[in-house]
Formats: sequence, structure tokens, C-alpha cells
Amino acid sequence: MISNPEPIFRQLALPTLKATTAICKQAGIPSQIHCCGHEYDLVRISAEETDLSSINPLEVRPMGDCDLRQVKAEFGSAISLMGNLHTTDVMLRGTPEAVRTEALECLKKGAPSMRYVMSNDCAVPRETNPANVKAMRDVVREFGYYPLKI
Repeated sequence: MISNPEPIFRQLALPTLKATTAICKQAGIPSQIHCCGHEYDLVRISAEETDLSSINPLEVRPMGDCDLRQVKAEFGSAISLMGNLHTTDVMLRGTPEAVRTEALECLKKGAPSMRYVMSNDCAVPRETNPANVKAMRDVVREFGYYPLKI
């Protein structure tokens, strides 16, 4: 995301995003974009002004600016959301118990009224403990089906 979306993003990227997402919607094909970093403005613009189906990774501070509860409340009825489980603090450096706790929090914040996909912020670093990946997967298997039973 360009740090100042007004007017650079609107001039250079938004017309293509609008056209592409409209084509996808008309064809019945979901569309998704991946944009690391500060993406709150991109979520807002996409939800309000395009036909985008989904956006990720919704990074938390300090790398991003997406509070999942806020983004879900403001835009969750217009666009599907994916991510928000911190890649380094939780997935890479955390314990399986910490991953489980944070994954459950993400589900509680993002999943009400559907349109949320559990995922970490951006990528799984190769040094990530496989038990942490399993812990996230297990939370989804246990609690990630609608209606939620958290």
C-alpha cells in the first residue's frame, strides 16, 4: 500500500482494481488482494469503492495498522477478511499455547457473521516451530466452522 493513498493510489491503482474486481464479480469469480504493511486505508477503499471479495493479511502493529475487531465492525459486511495472527511475535517466537490463544482471539474478533479466514499475518517463516503451525490448524479444525462454538 502506498503510504499516501490520496491521490497517488487513486490515480495509479484504483482504476485497475475497480475494473478487475468488477470483471471478477460479473464472472462469478472471487477476487483477493494481498498487501503487506499498513493496509487499513486499502481495506476501507476496497470495501467502499470496489467489488473486491477478500483482502489479506491484515497485519497488526508495528508492521501493519489493522485491528481485526475494528476492521470487521467497519467493513466485514462488505468484504471478506483474512489474517491478523502475528507472524513473528506469535507464529515464529510464540509457543503452541500462545498460538492457540491468539488464534482463538482472531476467530472471536473476525468470525462473527462469517466472512473471515483464519491466517497469520503474511507468511510462515521457515524457522517456525511446526507445533505452532499445527496449533493454528487445530484451532481452525476445532472452532473454525459456522456456527462458531467458541
